[in-house]
Amino acid sequence: MRDWSDFEWVVWRLGVQDPQHLAGGGPGLAERTHATMTDLSGSLGCVYEHCVDTDTYPDETPYYAWWVRLPAAEHARRHTDGLPQALHPLREYLTTQLPDGLKWEITPDREYTLDQAGSSAMRTAYDGLIAPFERALMPLRRDGADALDPRAKVWQWEEDLLVGTFDLWLCNDPNRLNTWLVVTVGLWTEPHFSDEEPAHRMGSFGFTPHHPLLLLPRPPGPVTFTARAESGPFSGKNTSRTKEADAIGTAHQWTATDPDVLAERVARDLQLLWPHLTTPKAS
Repeated sequence: MRDWSDFEWVVWRLGVQDPQHLAGGGPGLAERTHATMTDLSGSLGCVYEHCVDTDTYPDETPYYAWWVRLPAAEHARRHTDGLPQALHPLREYLTTQLPDGLKWEITPDREYTLDQAGSSAMRTAYDGLIAPFERALMPLRRDGADALDPRAKVWQWEEDLLVGTFDLWLCNDPNRLNTWLVVTVGLWTEPHFSDEEPAHRMGSFGFTPHHPLLLLPRPPGPVTFTARAESGPFSGKNTSRTKEADAIGTAHQWTATDPDVLAERVARDLQLLWPHLTTPKAS
């Protein structure tokens, strides 16, 4: 997909440079603008993604940026200045939250657009696996995990293969400070890489052997599904993997050929391993 018209959704970046530090040195824009950007984007038929308010360019120039996902129709509906019409109310609101004199940069973001398209394709292809886990595990979430949407994400793009994961943040690990318990579900992939050493192939993707993965195109024929619960210092929805050997606090893994059976087994065992996840009894 090389042309914007190939995408059902296009992600746009609304950014400003602040070389003179006019907005001050502290964070807060992301939190302050989140609710209004979410509501305003939704009223325009768009989806607000996130904000960065503490980053700098390589030359140390601070910048602030907001990402908004536009459906193809809104991406194509342009203002006289060439920008999508839906972006104008968003920019007008953001100018009320920023000092004068900042340089705006408003552009479509190809990397985020590709990421969103790949993730959407992953979720659609594996809905029969993902949906049972969401039904079984989302009611168990604790410690603010319900603010982190479950996510299908493509991590590796190859010419004829996409490799990704589906991750669901469950709770903090009560036995280890500053760690999340994250459940990842996917395929038991070794049978699909019989042409070369599995450990080598997984290493080339940045995963360890036995890590649950989603593959597109989806492998034909019967498959085995697997789920893995790990605790580690996962920072949030932008990542679910850690590279350090000692980063994982605990890990448990299950396999089954039926996604519903697998989801039920994982939900049951997780509540035995972490009793505070047990769903309160209905009165």
